[in-house]
Amino acid sequence: MALSSPRGQFGAHSVCFYNRTTGQPTAYVRVVGECNVEFAAETENLEGGSQMYPWDSEVSGISSSIALTGREYDPDTMELLLGGTLTENAAEATGAIDGYVNVKGTSVKDAANGIDDVEVTSGDSADLKEGKYVIVATGADTATLYCLSDVDFQSGEDITFEDDTLSVADLDVSAGDDVQADTGLTFSQIGTPAFVTGDSAEFYVRKPNSSSIELVFGQSGAEFSEFGCLIAGQKASDGSITYLELYRCKGAGMPIGFSPKTWSEWSITIQALYDSDKNAIGCFRRTIAA
Repeated sequence: MALSSPRGQFGAHSVCFYNRTTGQPTAYVRVVGECNVEFAAETENLEGGSQMYPWDSEVSGISSSIALTGREYDPDTMELLLGGTLTENAAEATGAIDGYVNVKGTSVKDAANGIDDVEVTSGDSADLKEGKYVIVATGADTATLYCLSDVDFQSGEDITFEDDTLSVADLDVSAGDDVQADTGLTFSQIGTPAFVTGDSAEFYVRKPNSSSIELVFGQSGAEFSEFGCLIAGQKASDGSITYLELYRCKGAGMPIGFSPKTWSEWSITIQALYDSDKNAIGCFRRTIAA
């Protein structure tokens, strides 16, 4: 019988993480930069006397780890590896104002005498600029509006910072609502404002969008659950497919880079653990096309 053609392992296609209890997929990485699975033996040598070499050697353990580098920031993967709480928002055709709360004091956001709400100006959502904003009181019914980044200032009607304090507008609610046309925002006055100078409030603007996410991480009591991992190799030119499944894994952490003019990538090391239910670490599968 002739020897079969040699078979190697070429390329990476995807990495899928799944829930070990239900088997349901929880995260899927497609833009894989690197996925190396190391099974390295540790040995214990029998040494002694004048002999320079070991008399004998036994395998004392095998380390099993996955060095994974990804170049996409999939929300589910981020939630899994950062131990966070993910919120996925549906499309918002006219944008949204989120997280309007007092920061210092309680006089700016006030449901009786203050700015009770920040709203998208009717018919002017195209002028919304994505970002985090802060309102700082300068008098009983006046304030300065700041934005923490000008990354989206060219959306709709262009605006610029007024000066190097990052202020974008002066607000005046002495005679009622303050409508800032260039930003698409309306500051709704209620009652008789009585701001305390220096008090502040903040909010976040989402411009019209097809979807958005928020991932809160680093919370006290956050848990990093074990998961299963299925690694798919690149489909060979002859149609052959390879998979490596690791039944019980643990890993956490996900660097987020903001380097200029380059895509960020993240690298983590995931530990593959023994699964007593399956009495194995994992399984390698290869199907050769007919």
